[in-house]
Amino acid sequence: MELGLEGRNYVLVGGTTGMGYAAARALAADGANVALLARDGQRAEKRAQGLATEFGVQAVGIGVDATESSAAVDRAIDLAAEELGPLRGLAVTAGPMDQQGPFLEHGDDSWDWYYQLILMATVRSCRAVIPHLQRNGGGTIVTTAAYSVRAPKILIPPYNALKASVLTLSKIMAKTHGPDGIRVNVVCPGLFDTETNDHIREHRAQQYGVPLEDAIYTHLSSNPDWNMKVALGRGGKPHEAGELIAFLLGDRAAYMTGAVINIDGGTDF
Repeated sequence: MELGLEGRNYVLVGGTTGMGYAAARALAADGANVALLARDGQRAEKRAQGLATEFGVQAVGIGVDATESSAAVDRAIDLAAEELGPLRGLAVTAGPMDQQGPFLEHGDDSWDWYYQLILMATVRSCRAVIPHLQRNGGGTIVTTAAYSVRAPKILIPPYNALKASVLTLSKIMAKTHGPDGIRVNVVCPGLFDTETNDHIREHRAQQYGVPLEDAIYTHLSSNPDWNMKVALGRGGKPHEAGELIAFLLGDRAAYMTGAVINIDGGTDF
């Protein structure tokens, strides 16, 4: 099914790994041009070149740290428009969970880290792209919250709280900028097994005596602190979220805005 993306230009913040890169692939496969924004500029350029070669689209990689300053994000978004042409949309997929522990173990440094990485990276990216979309007659934004905003996990309180903030922010933007022809939707992934888990995959496989591909799900579903039992019996694959993001960015979702969409395989709340 064509998604109505061909020839359009999209920016992906966090677009070099996991769900972000999967979304970039889905967009490029449908004929869209993409700008991959990430802290590792060399990887962004390499992955962009790969998409351009594979799908015959324009693709650029831009190095930027969205946690540091609005000016840097503004410049990156402007550069994406200079390289590709008028922008039609943005997806923000950055925001891993790294610092873990119960509430009292999270000091200000942990809260500040998550605040910048999850909320302010989203704020800066959306604030930079919306004027482009207004000038271009409208467009689409997809942000990333988490299924756990409805079922918080005790080991990641800052992550849960700030993902909930992304959800609220996204609904505000949908209401504010609907008259501009700008749609804003939120995806809430559950347990997704991406390459960010590769550094612990072998250890978990040995710990539980399971194949590598089952290691992360086995750990998170059997550990009482996580208890992420999934009806489908596995973690999600990046392309499954990437295709949803691409759908929301395209014309097939033309009457969707302010939506909050779980993609969690039927995770037990």
